[in-house]
Amino acid sequence: MLDLLIRDAKVVDGTGNPGYTAHVGVKEGKIALISRSDDLPEAARTIEARGLVLAPGFVDMHTHTEYTILCHNHGITSLKAGVTTEVMGMCGYSIFPVNETIRQEAHARMAGLSQVSQSEVGEIDWRDLAGWLDKVEHVGTGINVLQYAGHGGIRAYVMGKEGEGGEKVIPAKEQLDKMKDVVLQCMEQGAFGLSSGLNYAPGRNAITEELIELGKVVSSFGGSYISHIRSEDEHLAWSCSELIDICRHTGMRGSVTHHKAFGKENWGKVHHTTYLIDQAREDGVDVMCDFYPWEYAAESNIGTSFYTDFELSRRDSAELRGWLTDEASWQSLKTRLKQTGAKEALATTERSRQLAAHGVLASAGGRRQDSTFIVHAPAYPELCGLSIREATRGLGFADDTLEACRKLYLDNDGYCYVAGGKIWEQDLRHLVRYSRSAISTDSWTMERAPDLARPGMSSHPRAYGSFARVLGQYSRDESLITLEDAVRKMTSLPASFIGLRKRGLIQEGYWADITLFNPENVANLATFDNPFVYPAGINYVIVNGEVAVDDGRPQYTKSGKVLRFER
Repeated sequence: MLDLLIRDAKVVDGTGNPGYTAHVGVKEGKIALISRSDDLPEAARTIEARGLVLAPGFVDMHTHTEYTILCHNHGITSLKAGVTTEVMGMCGYSIFPVNETIRQEAHARMAGLSQVSQSEVGEIDWRDLAGWLDKVEHVGTGINVLQYAGHGGIRAYVMGKEGEGGEKVIPAKEQLDKMKDVVLQCMEQGAFGLSSGLNYAPGRNAITEELIELGKVVSSFGGSYISHIRSEDEHLAWSCSELIDICRHTGMRGSVTHHKAFGKENWGKVHHTTYLIDQAREDGVDVMCDFYPWEYAAESNIGTSFYTDFELSRRDSAELRGWLTDEASWQSLKTRLKQTGAKEALATTERSRQLAAHGVLASAGGRRQDSTFIVHAPAYPELCGLSIREATRGLGFADDTLEACRKLYLDNDGYCYVAGGKIWEQDLRHLVRYSRSAISTDSWTMERAPDLARPGMSSHPRAYGSFARVLGQYSRDESLITLEDAVRKMTSLPASFIGLRKRGLIQEGYWADITLFNPENVANLATFDNPFVYPAGINYVIVNGEVAVDDGRPQYTKSGKVLRFER
């Protein structure tokens, strides 16, 4: 007897091959039957799926869910988007191995991105990857999760934060050896590979050779490399080539993650970078990319302009309003922000100079005012789509962007959002069509609406609508890509790259991670001014054989698994 029988679905199996009508049976968490015959065994439950597409559960290969999974462990936002498996530990960030500095940072970021207090996060009581994965298993999860080791976190653990040693371009031999030992331990404990954030502290200080040395350890296990490359603008092509060289010298599979070219002067460059990927693949280097189909990159509340860290300090909208409305407090804050900005600009210039001496191209920075855009400002709708610099001048503040941000935050009662990095629609369409590009979100799972007035990282519509947008807009409505190939980009392509076992395809014997959606009405509904909106048309989501979304309603199950890499 089957646990679940899904009748008369259009099976799009993840291979890219044409879909077909069939019945799919589930037993003991796995796909036990795929049949076109009506002679079927009995089942404890039957779902009549005529008119629905049955696909493998979507695999999101770029998330920061490690910061929210303890407090939002049912994974509702992910499930409602059709996602059953998430890759954690991207952009070089890491919450293991743990020393006191990493403990404090992990605690702060978990509280910040989860939008809870640190006491609600609980104790950071793991020391390494094994302890972290055990912790998630103990709490339980509604989605499958897996972990990459973060290069930046490992560098900070061994060399210290920037200002404490992590700013050095060349590690001492014993430091490099220690980093290799940490990577080895992570791989032995189940990491699927190494991630890097070569535009973030302290990983941005590393030269290519450091990553090659660490990559050799990863490659010995059959692991892979996912990188937020050094530049997504002026040095995009060089940065993509650097990733290819790292993979060429180590044998790792590699992905240019959340691939894009932002800034009008760089639009069109993704045609060249995908050419580089294709050329590398012809030479036997297994590389690809992933991307999210949105015209802006990271969205945040404009209140983030008044903080100089990534979710490490406490963020409270009422407290910030107090600073901004009290003139003495404001002038003091403004002075500190200017001093910090000037110091960071000098450090960026010096870092670029030092890296260039080792053949590494890195952006000299300094263009945030032109590359960050207003996307929601109810009190000033005419400013939406303008850069911070343009909005500042439009408000009559000349080049005093801090005063403009202050006014925008207060006049919009905190509900003003900005997004960094404008992306050309034609580039997005190219990546939709490109055969070696997977869909990702660069987000984190939640299970309730975020406070969008909080002066921190807010929601981005990519968290909710990326997969549905490809299925609805780009596949069904615009016919840029077949339904079958769209599903492949969400399932078997990322699953095979990552190294998932028995996931990413609809095949007998595979784990029953299944998404059922209506191809006629599946659609993204999230926008930059109203990002927290679930997509339409995702009817059922099944995780390891258990129905987690039932006719559109989340069931708050915890049938997900913590996955560990197997050689």
